[in-house]
Amino acid sequence: MTFRRFGKPRKHLCDPYVTHVKAQRWQCTVCNCTFRIYPVGVTKRQQSLRLQGLSVLFWTLGMSLGGVTDALSAFGCTLSRPGVLANLRRAGMAARREKREYLRSKAKVRVVGMDCSHLKLQGRDTTVIQAVDAQTGITLDITPLPGEDERTIRRYVQTIVKLTGCKVLLTDDADVFKAAADAAAVEQQICQQHVVPNTLQLISEIAEQLESLPAESHGPDNASIVDALDDLATLEEIILGRASGSGTHLDRLQRRYQHAPLPRKGTKASPWARLRLLTLDLSEDWPRLTLTDCYRDRTGKRLVPPTNNISEQNIGRNIKERYRTMRGYKSMQSVRCLPLLTAHLRENQGSACLAGLLAA
Repeated sequence: MTFRRFGKPRKHLCDPYVTHVKAQRWQCTVCNCTFRIYPVGVTKRQQSLRLQGLSVLFWTLGMSLGGVTDALSAFGCTLSRPGVLANLRRAGMAARREKREYLRSKAKVRVVGMDCSHLKLQGRDTTVIQAVDAQTGITLDITPLPGEDERTIRRYVQTIVKLTGCKVLLTDDADVFKAAADAAAVEQQICQQHVVPNTLQLISEIAEQLESLPAESHGPDNASIVDALDDLATLEEIILGRASGSGTHLDRLQRRYQHAPLPRKGTKASPWARLRLLTLDLSEDWPRLTLTDCYRDRTGKRLVPPTNNISEQNIGRNIKERYRTMRGYKSMQSVRCLPLLTAHLRENQGSACLAGLLAA
């Protein structure tokens, strides 16, 4: 009683198999407004959802915009490069909306892994940050940032923590992430792969520097070279074992060398000063390095990964793998949409996922 049929016009369609369809037109009996109901796979756009899906799929597989237009022309469909790019952006915006809805509704993430990468946008370096579920590997967000300063990172971390309700942040050992985790009131696990090799290399360099000193040389509190070498061996055992109870031994070593004089500007640091700085940094960061041993399930399995490899692997798959074949992005909208589109299609494989993005 509310609507009545009001014609069935023909609609020309750009599709590999169908050249035209008929849309049912309806008219409201109250206000006389008309609208159309299209068949499945057809929207108001001239392209069918099948053609849009093919263009997005070809680009995701590694083709350039020109390569996608050439491939579609073999199916008898003429589609320009701006048309392909428009399809990619529409699908990318839909993927971004789905990720945000997932974060606001269903996401209950215990550990969030986070890392930054860099892209070229119109020839300028652009910072892109990625957040992933460190336990499942699911990409939560990929966002370009105006910079990599402490204020920007802090605001982003607070937003992700509010959306996910996470308890632990897994990052590298950059100071901006430490300050951001403290500001967001969450615990932080520093990637051990970023710290352990560098620390072992530094211990080796300090040992070589100590062995080159005269035998009668002494450090703070009358510590001899032999004592310092023994402390380096102890420090090496601590950093290799990474037991949470080793913090007391680190504090003892830090107090032993806390009075070592720091080098003046333009002079080389002595091994005693380097030991002071090394033990101070490790003692301050030790709770962040050994947090993985504090969170375990009933079977003893670690709930917090010791390394941030999952974030770096996802950056390679979602951002760098496709970016290597490009000469940089031309617009900020593409930076916002295309990496997240790649991540969404990779993690939700199947035709239903792509059709849902295009129909959104």
